[in-house]
Amino acid sequence: MDRELISEIKKKKEFSELPNSIVERAAEMAKGDVKESRALLRKYFGVFLTNKVLKGKGTYDDLLKAHMSSKKRDYGKFYREIYPGPGFSSIVDLGAGANGYSYPFLREVFGDVNYFAVEASGQLVGNMNKFFDENHYSARAIHRDLMDLDFVKSVLEKASGKKIVFMFQVVDALENLERDFSKKFILDISKECEKIVLTLPTESLGGRKKFVVQRRWIMDFLEENFLIEKDFRMNGERIVVIGNKNN
Repeated sequence: MDRELISEIKKKKEFSELPNSIVERAAEMAKGDVKESRALLRKYFGVFLTNKVLKGKGTYDDLLKAHMSSKKRDYGKFYREIYPGPGFSSIVDLGAGANGYSYPFLREVFGDVNYFAVEASGQLVGNMNKFFDENHYSARAIHRDLMDLDFVKSVLEKASGKKIVFMFQVVDALENLERDFSKKFILDISKECEKIVLTLPTESLGGRKKFVVQRRWIMDFLEENFLIEKDFRMNGERIVVIGNKNN
């Protein structure tokens, strides 16, 4: 892939710190058209990144409300509802967005767990790590493309103790980038953790349009391969907690 093309696409602030692998993939899908490449990236990344989020200025609650995928969540209630029980040592949050700023709420429910956020936006990763360091949290954000499955698995392998994985509004993005990749992804990471929490949007980002979220393609797959421990709706999302059948 032409380096000049990648550099041109990344001139937009919201895409400037995305991994080159993600920008390359968008450029290939758009057949090298810069405008179309940016439109694809905006759909899956840029739409969530407001100026406030990119700058990382404000309280953790302000920043959660500024990020499009987290603004509707009441995190205290949200974590209590998905809580699958005590004993988890590590949480690995894949495609974390601004979720790292919810660590104070997370700790109230899960206790002092180790938290690892894998996120593609370099600005978000840097800002979250600053937040973690300033508050002496046992947490770290990692800048990486989720399509690098071997790397994701290595993060899980290194995380200590009993592990739970968060995949909040990640499945659609993975599936749109590569058909059936989300199924392979979930199967592979499930070997390295005890629980996975998936969320699927049930309305548009602005909340004006509701979706009929049957999602039989993913739900049939989950029911066949995992134990569905919880399945409920809250604040524009369908939340599914799954565990391995052999546990």
